[in-house]
Amino acid sequence: MTDHDTGNRVSAGRSSAPLLTLYSCESSHAFFFPHKTCPLCGANLGETESPPDGVLVSHTTVRVSPTGAPFRLGLTRVACGAQTLCIIEGEIGTDPGEEVVILKKGGLYYAKPRAPR
Repeated sequence: MTDHDTGNRVSAGRSSAPLLTLYSCESSHAFFFPHKTCPLCGANLGETESPPDGVLVSHTTVRVSPTGAPFRLGLTRVACGAQTLCIIEGEIGTDPGEEVVILKKGGLYYAKPRAPR
């Protein structure tokens, strides 16, 4: 599916957010950031797409930042197992396992609460 406003491919699953580009090998190891070869098994990596739905694994509040304003940072995981750090937007609870939508904006990843069904 394609979002008519942005032209980005979007997930046909739970979220209408753009699909995420991940890098994976034949052994199903997946990563958010490109590598020349898989850091776990050494195989070649190829691009794949993933729905943006994930879960919050852990989080913290960064109180000393370049802007002086505190922000929340969370470790998130998508269904294939790839994990990344995200800036948390909106009201996300503190329990690990909370469902989030992961968005990439300006080279950074953001996590926001997934809308209720």
